[in-house]
Parts: sequence; C-alpha cells; structure tokens
Amino acid sequence: MAMTGITVPDDVVNGFNDFKLKRTAFNYVTFKIDGDVVAAADKIESPDFDDFLAVLPENEPRFCVLDFKYETADGRPTDKVVFVSWIPDTCKVREKMKYSGTKEAVKSAFVGISVNINATDMSEVTAELIIEQCNKV
Repeated sequence: MAMTGITVPDDVVNGFNDFKLKRTAFNYVTFKIDGDVVAAADKIESPDFDDFLAVLPENEPRFCVLDFKYETADGRPTDKVVFVSWIPDTCKVREKMKYSGTKEAVKSAFVGISVNINATDMSEVTAELIIEQCNKV
C-alpha cells in the first residue's frame, strides 16, 4: 500500500505478470487510480507506438507499461518492459500528488520493469528517448 492509501490489487499484479511474460496480446497497458485502487484503463494490442500515445489523456495522469521493441546500438532486435509515469503538467495538483505518491508502490508491485520514464508532456515520452534509456541499461 502506498502512503496515499491506494493499493495495487492482486488481479492487476497478475495481469502485469501475464503481460511481462507475453501471455497476452497487448503491447501497451495503461493504469489509472480508481477510488482507492489502481486499475487497468487501456489495453492496446497494436504494436504502433503512436497508438499508445493516442490513448494518453492530455490532462489526466496514468501509469503505463510497454513491451517496447527496439534495436540495440549494435543493430540487434530486442525488447524491454518499460514503465512510464505519465503525470502531465496540465493536470490538477491533487491528481499529481496522488499519482506521485502511489508511483513507487506500483513500481514495487510490478516486478521486472527494466526502464523507468517520468513524463510530464509529450516531448518526454518519444520513441527516441525511450530507445536511448533502453540502451543505457
């Protein structure tokens, strides 16, 4: 449980584990805080990164996990599980605080995240920036 009192239910953790182990058809999953629990918001099967960006709300925070496929610096195709904390500058302060206070609890519950990205606007969640972070790890 986070300091905010918001919990990550077992079914959400199990869903993430299935996603991580590629037991689902989804390439991207977004989560939102619904009351006092974290719940899945959008599940996207399309491998197109722009389809993921299209579901990010302009004024609402989300936690996102991506099965991100890319090429390493030496040209090998690979993928990593990427966690994106989407907390736009344009959202309400109360929402920012709730999501910021819950982020570590979500990351702890989702074991197996390779890369963590904190994004406050669309310029911070581009494929190029994620590839750069993936190549650092």
